[in-house]
Amino acid sequence: MKADYIDERKEEVEKALKRLDELGARSGVGTFDDNLSMEDQEFIKNHRFPDGTKIREENKEQKISYEEWKTELAEKYQKLYDIVKANLPNLWESLEFELSIQKILNIRDCTLPFAGIVLGRGSSMKTVGIEMFRNSKNTFFTDNFSAKAFVSHSTAVKRQELEQIDLLPKIRNKLFLTPELSPTFTKKDDDLVEVLGIITRVLDGHGYESDTGAHGHRGYHGEYMFAWVGAAVDIPWKVHKYLGTLGPKLYFLRLPKVFKNDDEYRAYINNDDFIIKTKKTEEALIGYLNWFEQCPNGEIINNLVKISWNRDNKDDQNAIGIIIKLGKLLAHLRGVVPTWETRESQGLEYAYTFANIEEPDRAMVQLRNLARGHALSQGRNYLTMQDIPLLINVVLSTASMERARIFNLLLDFGGSLTTTEIEQSLNVSDKTAKRTMAELKAIELVSVEEVETDHGGSHEFQIKLFDQFKWCLSSEFKKLREKTEQKNFTPLLVEVNKIQNCIVQEDIEGGLFSSAEKVQDQLTDKDRGYPPDCYYCNQKFDDSGKHTYENHIIQNHPGKSGYPGPADIQFYKLTPKGMGWEK
Repeated sequence: MKADYIDERKEEVEKALKRLDELGARSGVGTFDDNLSMEDQEFIKNHRFPDGTKIREENKEQKISYEEWKTELAEKYQKLYDIVKANLPNLWESLEFELSIQKILNIRDCTLPFAGIVLGRGSSMKTVGIEMFRNSKNTFFTDNFSAKAFVSHSTAVKRQELEQIDLLPKIRNKLFLTPELSPTFTKKDDDLVEVLGIITRVLDGHGYESDTGAHGHRGYHGEYMFAWVGAAVDIPWKVHKYLGTLGPKLYFLRLPKVFKNDDEYRAYINNDDFIIKTKKTEEALIGYLNWFEQCPNGEIINNLVKISWNRDNKDDQNAIGIIIKLGKLLAHLRGVVPTWETRESQGLEYAYTFANIEEPDRAMVQLRNLARGHALSQGRNYLTMQDIPLLINVVLSTASMERARIFNLLLDFGGSLTTTEIEQSLNVSDKTAKRTMAELKAIELVSVEEVETDHGGSHEFQIKLFDQFKWCLSSEFKKLREKTEQKNFTPLLVEVNKIQNCIVQEDIEGGLFSSAEKVQDQLTDKDRGYPPDCYYCNQKFDDSGKHTYENHIIQNHPGKSGYPGPADIQFYKLTPKGMGWEK
């Protein structure tokens, strides 16, 4: 839809949007609700406002093609990236994380809430990105909240009025933004356990019900999907301990320390243009978000544009394999184990009991959902290796600071690390180093042995990564850790069994299709299936079949994509085969 048309329709659309919001508030549970009149349901059915500028019927008349949408999306994403790098270069890491979480809301049939928290030092821009989302559609922003506010039992409010102040219905099908969570995580132990218990239950996505003497039984039951982005300076160790007991459902991204020289600080002070740069970046973000929601292959469900995930085995199986490994690693990394000091004893001088290590299934699902959100932010409804670096960063951040830093250092040192190396590299005490080494041993990530020092005579302790996690030391994994800014704009695939339900049926790489039969022909064409020979060793496949090709990649080139996009081709210096996914 063109800009001049948007301006002309702005007032009318704003009125309709206001009415839509009122209807949504009245329904309480979704877009189509028996509580609404037939007239109201018909209004919602015939209108959609993903960015406050267009109506479904008018969009059909405009006939925005998928190719137009994809091209413009790539341009707007690139523009956003360029503006961030030019104005706020330290913002991109957290903004990419937040965009990926927000896009989970746009995945059709994804009903498991996701909570991601950005961790960073003071003045590290950890809240800047969250503030930028504040003015986008389908968000709920608050600077401070109580976990009890999800379902209130306040005695100061009449029971029949409590629904108006309950937080849970307000964040349903929205991006929940909380820029400062440090006060929540620094409560007294008893209060903290209660808060984390409520948050854990709400993140199951099935609502929340509670009982008090003031108002008896109150709550909500059903599908309560939302995505949550928060920020904090860091998470105290006791929070990780309680989360491990209640069920860890929070995911973190720890921002690196930024080193600036005096000239950079001088330029920052003299220019005094932070607000201007922030505004410019926010405008680019909102422009990207608005255009994304105009996807012609989407469906409007609960005022959100929902895009079907491709079910035709399009997900890169190498990426899926790494997600499985990352899920197992994360289960151990955030395992909970009590330790206590044992002075004047042999060994690490720290004892421990049985570790509480979660089953990795849910972590794998959530990591895949985050990867899917990342893929969708770049116009894909299937996974590639481009989506893995963000996950690696999240997994290596989702543990206590000491444990995460020492494990990262362990990888940097090639899988073995001594007490002295930890103390000198991280500037921590001997006790902190030994206690964390004992934790890593207890959660079954490393072995501990006594070794001679370089000076001879005396001994110290050394940890070694267990064999089952040595894949973290591979060159492929190291490259993925280093790849943090990858963009791969490749087409969404319209599922054959969904084609009749698409709002606007558009072209799919090469032509306009009007029947499921033609779509099937396009999807099963050899050019969309697999290349004639391997990208990495040039083994010929001809008519061997897609399954044979993918097995070859998994067995002979682990960690690499069998369907490389532009970034992979450039990074690995591959020879293009003329395939559609290379564009």
